[in-house]
Amino acid sequence: MKTAEERKQYRRQQYLKHKEKTLKQYAEYRNLNRNKIRAKQKKYNKLNPIKRKNAMLKYEYGITLDDYNKMFNKQEGKCAICQRHQNELKKTLCVDHDHKTGKVRELLCMNCNTDLSIVENKLEEMLNYLNKHRKDLN
Repeated sequence: MKTAEERKQYRRQQYLKHKEKTLKQYAEYRNLNRNKIRAKQKKYNKLNPIKRKNAMLKYEYGITLDDYNKMFNKQEGKCAICQRHQNELKKTLCVDHDHKTGKVRELLCMNCNTDLSIVENKLEEMLNYLNKHRKDLN
C-alpha cells in the first residue's frame, strides 16, 4: 500500500501530465455553475467567519487567528504606525509583512499599510528624486 506522500506525489504527477485539460474542465465547471459556487461560498462565509479568517491568515501569512489576536492585544488594538485604534477605522487592521521574506511584522491600518508598501517599493527612486531637487535649491 502506498504512503500518503507517495499518493500525493502520484496525484501531482497526474495533474501536471493533464494540466491543460484539467484547468479547462475547472473553468467550464465554474462558468456553468457560477451561481451555485457563489451561493455555497456565501453560506460558508456566513456560517464560519472565524474559520474563514483563520484559513485566510494561515494561507496568506502563515499565522493563526490566535497569533493575530496576540499581536492585536500587544498593540492594544492600534495601528503600529499612526496609533489609530481599530474602533476609529472602517476595516480591520492589516497584517504587515515583508514581501521578499514573507516575515510578518506588525498590524497596520489600511492607509499606513498602503503607504508603507509604496515607500518600501519606491524608496530608492523617491530618495534620488528628493536629492536631485535639493541640489537644485542650493
